[in-house]
Amino acid sequence: MPFALAKETMEMEWKAQMGQESSQILLEGDMIVPDSKPDLQELMRCEGRMRMKESRISDDRLSFSGELEVCVLYRAKNGEKPLYAMKVLLPVEDFIHMEGLQRGMTVSLQAETEHLDCRIINDRKIGVKAVLRMEATAEEKKTAMPLTDLQGEGMETLTEMLSMERETMEGKDRFTVKEEMMIPPSRPEIGEILTESVSLTEQEVRPMEGKALVRGNLFILLLYTDEEGNLGSLAEKIPFSGYLEDDRITAATDLTGRLMVENCRLTPVVDEDGETRLLTADVTVGMALRGRKTEEVSVLSDAYASCGTVSLKKEKITYPVTAAEGKNQFTVQERIRLTEEEEPMLRTEMVWGEVRLSEGHCLMDSVEAEGVLTVDILYHCTDDSRPVALLHRGIPFTQVMELKGALSTDEADITLRLEDVDFQMLSEVEGELRATLIMEVAGRRQETAELVTEAVWNEEEDGKTAAGAVIYVVQKGDSLWKIAKKYRTTVDNIAAVNEIEDPELIYPGQKLLIIKMKR
Repeated sequence: MPFALAKETMEMEWKAQMGQESSQILLEGDMIVPDSKPDLQELMRCEGRMRMKESRISDDRLSFSGELEVCVLYRAKNGEKPLYAMKVLLPVEDFIHMEGLQRGMTVSLQAETEHLDCRIINDRKIGVKAVLRMEATAEEKKTAMPLTDLQGEGMETLTEMLSMERETMEGKDRFTVKEEMMIPPSRPEIGEILTESVSLTEQEVRPMEGKALVRGNLFILLLYTDEEGNLGSLAEKIPFSGYLEDDRITAATDLTGRLMVENCRLTPVVDEDGETRLLTADVTVGMALRGRKTEEVSVLSDAYASCGTVSLKKEKITYPVTAAEGKNQFTVQERIRLTEEEEPMLRTEMVWGEVRLSEGHCLMDSVEAEGVLTVDILYHCTDDSRPVALLHRGIPFTQVMELKGALSTDEADITLRLEDVDFQMLSEVEGELRATLIMEVAGRRQETAELVTEAVWNEEEDGKTAAGAVIYVVQKGDSLWKIAKKYRTTVDNIAAVNEIEDPELIYPGQKLLIIKMKR
């Protein structure tokens, strides 16, 4: 009579990283001073903002397009105003070769302005060179159908627990923030906007039943002149909140993702007194969130029978796990002193800041990040012949954060955000910079497992075997399971005969009495 095996299976699903590639793009272009603006004398500040428009996946290739907006502040020859501004859009269209990339995979693409150089060619032209760094990561959905149990006469099974991350949702949405701000009477009215920027600070994403709460602050920086050419600035935070509705989100969902400013329009408005002291902000905030759930999964890892042979088919898989996560706020402080070539300070007008990660890696139960905080400080000079000057500094820093559960072999996924930056003058030639930064870290590793996907019963040819006994000396690497499988007995029988309380505690050289079972 054939032996019957009762099998239990389950479906496993996870996302595996299929590849990560990066490339550099060199952009070159010219900025021509419009007829309405005076000749160039000195470039004060250049800023590049990359906007992605479209990405397309084909076999082994990720194509993308976008534009780099370059904004320039300059001092003019015989200009009536202390500063003038210009912008130019440089188109970007290129591709990244990714071996194995196919349609249907999930790809994330990040763009960063790695280097920007603006130089005066003549009184009416600026040459622009930019180096963009593009980084793409591709993921593919993986599935497996492992056995979780085998049942049959004389069947012994061994199971193991796997900690698997399962993606439960992926969603995108956007919402609009509209707010009105007022320029205080101590500041000039708004005439012409020179530069504007909107960033996100104090970000929070909180899972709830059927939705995710997203909130934070919009940090608005505005530099402008009034009709008489006086410089004015505004730095203000606007709180915002919104929801991403999705029935797959629960209060226990682990949400990751990013928020970004997709569009921003700042419009000066005349107030009831006839002065342009109102500024309306119309900002679109986009969010791309992914939800995941960590599950403990019991799968079959080995099996044997006392009355026959069971052949097991195994499949080796590699899957990602998040070993540790953390968030930390820290401060970067620096005493800044002007060089002899730099003009003495009268008062500061505006401070721009940017933070970049240089290198990061996991240590045992911690993570270390090295980065650079770059600041531009626009200030009024004590010398009336030169109304304003720009102070540029790069401040390196190292931050170590506790990350319980991390190993030195883990990959550190680090995000740095600048929350606030402030500069206080101490004298005409010295000041103190203070910046607040947020570091978010996930320690990730790749785990491997052998899954039993099929089991086949093979009838033994040698018939029944008589019972017997043998003395076995434990070898290095042995376990009671391996010994029991070798002699076609059970772990419980060996433990009972040898009065072993903990089956996990055996040692090399230990002698065990093995009672071979009759079959």
